[in-house]
Amino acid sequence: MATNDVKTAYQTAKNDIANLIGWFECELQKEPETIQWPRVGTLNHVRQNLIETLSFLSGFETREIENSLEEIRGGL
Repeated sequence: MATNDVKTAYQTAKNDIANLIGWFECELQKEPETIQWPRVGTLNHVRQNLIETLSFLSGFETREIENSLEEIRGGL
């Protein structure tokens, strides 16, 4: 019984994360009429939180993730 509980909790968490990512994608598709610095600050704050979350989940250092993002941007 306990094994099913942990599997259910694990799957629920995974599904919730996938749905949250989908919501992020929807929010990122929205473009404000005018872009102002406070909005940029908000996005940078979210970006930093996502980097820290990915670091926690993956075990990679935040600097490694930031370096990877810099490399990706350099390739655009």
